[in-house]
Amino acid sequence: MDVERREFGDAVVRHVGSDDRLSEAQHRIANNLALIAGYTRLQATRLQKAGRPLSAREACIALEEVAARIETVGELHRLLSGAPGEGEDGVDLGRFLAKLCASLMETVSFAGDTVITHRDAGGCLVRADQATPVALIVSELVTNALKYAHPTGVAGRILVSCRPAAGGLEVEVADDGVGLGEGFDPHREGGLGFRVVRGLARQLGATLVYETRDIGLTVRLTLGADEEHRVIPLWPDRG
Repeated sequence: MDVERREFGDAVVRHVGSDDRLSEAQHRIANNLALIAGYTRLQATRLQKAGRPLSAREACIALEEVAARIETVGELHRLLSGAPGEGEDGVDLGRFLAKLCASLMETVSFAGDTVITHRDAGGCLVRADQATPVALIVSELVTNALKYAHPTGVAGRILVSCRPAAGGLEVEVADDGVGLGEGFDPHREGGLGFRVVRGLARQLGATLVYETRDIGLTVRLTLGADEEHRVIPLWPDRG
């Protein structure tokens, strides 16, 4: 009888724990969908204020940017739900970024023949609540590189990497393109992609550095181990 009671009690604990994880996952999905919806409305507003009709290519790029954000969050949720215990001790960011690079190459038509590769030093773990903003930042940086690194349309290379650093971690997106224009300030200027990156980095308490080299641009996101994650606004960098 005691054995039966213990087994019943263990089953109840497992069931409650499962319900808690399901509720947390559903809450996270709802928040992420609301976040993407907010960015999409902001993009629609900016396009409306442009004051001119979009070309077929511009419309295609705008829709694929939205699709890339949705795919990024979807890929993350597949990772979290696909492995038992994934997310409890931290999300393996390297594993996720490798999947994200492959997905962007396959789904973004304006990637052309550009090659997106990933390098992982290992040990790049982030909390589940940090994973989505970090993933979206990388997605935006890669998308910006695909759009602007090679304006003549030649095939380029984009390298996404992550590594532990000073108790936290560093994520880099580097391309071999033309770099930033002279006088352009990525911390204040730019379109929606730059605003999204700034807003998410600010809410993570992360440092964002842009380095223009002789060939290409490197963007480095540094996330400290003890940074407290805050609520992500739907309208980053507004005003």
